[in-house]
Amino acid sequence: MYGNEWNNYLHELQYQMQQQDEKIKALEDRINTLEKEAAENKTPNIGKIEYKFDQLKIEHLAGTLHIGLSPSDLENIEDLAIQQTCPPNYPMPLKQELTGELQQYLRETGPSIISNLSATYHKPIDESFQAILFEDINKQLPSRISFYEQEALKQNYARESDQFHTFITEKVKHEINQSLQNYMQSSGKTGDD
Repeated sequence: MYGNEWNNYLHELQYQMQQQDEKIKALEDRINTLEKEAAENKTPNIGKIEYKFDQLKIEHLAGTLHIGLSPSDLENIEDLAIQQTCPPNYPMPLKQELTGELQQYLRETGPSIISNLSATYHKPIDESFQAILFEDINKQLPSRISFYEQEALKQNYARESDQFHTFITEKVKHEINQSLQNYMQSSGKTGDD
């Protein structure tokens, strides 16, 4: 009798080992499949990028830069979009002149502004990210010019006067400088991240 029990025990042990071996093989196959899927899908997962500061908001992936808006203003962004769709009240040559002048200002003084702010706040900005910042600011110039045109009219500047022109350019230049400074003060992306 002992021989038969011993055979049954060995047979049961062999059966359990086969079951475990099959489970191990199935798990190995599953691991290999998952590793292949992971290797094929090596795209980075970028979460939502949100910056908490007053004047500047850069959403690089969406390609927008909001200058001159506080977080409370962003709640009413739809209202701003409606206002910005209105045709400008000044002749197109003036708008083109202001845009060209401000783009030139940004080209000539922008790199030194960023360099100085970078040194002040110990945040290096690489050239490619600097170019992205300038591109985003340039896209915002027409709407900011329109905004300050309305402000100049509220302050009763004559549309054809030098004061009208100077008011708009100085306000936009100040806004650009302030936005870049606020951005550098924040813990925003530097291009090296």
